[in-house]
Amino acid sequence: MLCFRRVAVDSGGMPSGRPSGVRAGTGPTLEAPRPFAARVTMRFWPAPVTAVGARAPELPRDLRHQIDEGYLVAVSALRLAVKNGVILHILRDGAPWSEPQAVALAREALETLIAEQRAGAARLSEESVRAAPTPRETRRASSKRDRARVRRKREEADRLAARSRTLRGVVERLEAARQDEQFLHELALRARSETLDELMQARLIPREPVIEQTEEERRESIAGVLADLQRLMDERTGY
Repeated sequence: MLCFRRVAVDSGGMPSGRPSGVRAGTGPTLEAPRPFAARVTMRFWPAPVTAVGARAPELPRDLRHQIDEGYLVAVSALRLAVKNGVILHILRDGAPWSEPQAVALAREALETLIAEQRAGAARLSEESVRAAPTPRETRRASSKRDRARVRRKREEADRLAARSRTLRGVVERLEAARQDEQFLHELALRARSETLDELMQARLIPREPVIEQTEEERRESIAGVLADLQRLMDERTGY
């Protein structure tokens, strides 16, 4: 923004030293009027610039918060794995409930989960290195399009690196939980409680009575199913 200031300029183009609108020879001094005709011109003077508040930089994601969320997801997956192991042990093998065996299942599931998370963190770290722009690409990015591509690659590399750091933090939390016997016992007892709940709900579901069929009726039912499948195939393939 520019503002204008009126100054008196003599015939040679220099400021006369008097405010505009004041006649020569007037004022407290006793100087004689100068032998030139004063003229008024406009000069540009920079106006004071009002400082505009800059946009606050975006805060980085809270790594600890991301690790906490990842740990909760990992514990949920761990509980599901232990519960499925207990169900298979009871229903498939016909073995009774055993807390030491359930704790062993929890420890085994935890070891498997730690190995998977550690492998995922290593893979993301390698992908971050591959996704980052090379120094040559950064130096040769002269056009706007090239600079935008370099920026996108750098952002992708940062995102993958952040995910890798999060998984490494989750692995550290899981390794600490592996040394906690109380945590393993709680996993086993919770798996037992959830298994009993599912078994009770399965027993309470009403079952339809079994319909007895003769051999001829079963053959007709199977033939009808095959005919329906053939019709679906004809409609899908067109021949």
